[in-house]
Amino acid sequence: MRALRPDARWIGIDASAGELAEAARLGRRPVMRADATALPVRSTSADAVCASMCLPVLTPLPQVLDEIRRVLRPGGTLAALVPAQSGLSLRGALAWARVMYTLRALRQPWPNPRARDGLAALLRDAGFHIRSDERRVFTLHLDTPEAGALLVDGLYLPHLTEHRARTAKRDLADWARSGRRLELPLRRVVAAPAPGLEG
Repeated sequence: MRALRPDARWIGIDASAGELAEAARLGRRPVMRADATALPVRSTSADAVCASMCLPVLTPLPQVLDEIRRVLRPGGTLAALVPAQSGLSLRGALAWARVMYTLRALRQPWPNPRARDGLAALLRDAGFHIRSDERRVFTLHLDTPEAGALLVDGLYLPHLTEHRARTAKRDLADWARSGRRLELPLRRVVAAPAPGLEG
């Protein structure tokens, strides 16, 4: 995407001090702690906003989308990546059932479930023009205990207890082996503020 070329100026924003510390540790600077409903960016000054894996959990979502429209310049780009519901093979669905059983969770309690496979329609309703909407299935290799632990830490399960998380990591470590894979269906929607509705 033109706005995200290697020489483009950018800033990483997150509400989590821990996530920002990890990003800084990896050399991904500059970063800033802020709330998505009050971005520290001037109106109509951003060429692009990349919302990676966050729209299903940010609240209140209408205010977040208004804020994204506010900071985008006319013709600017929103690139949103979200976990998709559809796209799993039968084998993939069974593997996820195994993972969720280990976690003793029926589902991930997304605050904004529509911001997954219904993201394009949601963005249209919020005043965006959709440029593209595609789903792809990626693969997570569960071949080490560390990969299983990373999976547990990355899932949206706000009510997961520390005891259950430790138990799940231990069980997934036992399940991990060379060649073990987990399908990850993701949806990417690229959009722009509809003419006349920017900021």
